[in-house]
Amino acid sequence: MEDKIVGALFIVIAAIFIATQYIVTAILVSNLPYTSKEAFYQSFFDAGYVLLLFSLIFLIVGILLLVRGFTQHQMNK
Repeated sequence: MEDKIVGALFIVIAAIFIATQYIVTAILVSNLPYTSKEAFYQSFFDAGYVLLLFSLIFLIVGILLLVRGFTQHQMNK
């Protein structure tokens, strides 16, 4: 049961990291004199890859823990 809870928490943390990346990008774009889709995409990747990388790592670990928790649950039945 603990693997499922920890996996879900890892996925929630990954979602928070992705949301934080978009919030940082929105703050960066709001300071520009012009706004466009290209400026948003450019600022998204200029903000850094750290949050995006952490979110992908946490998402993968969370999915693996969820799968492990559900497969152990099925084996114990």
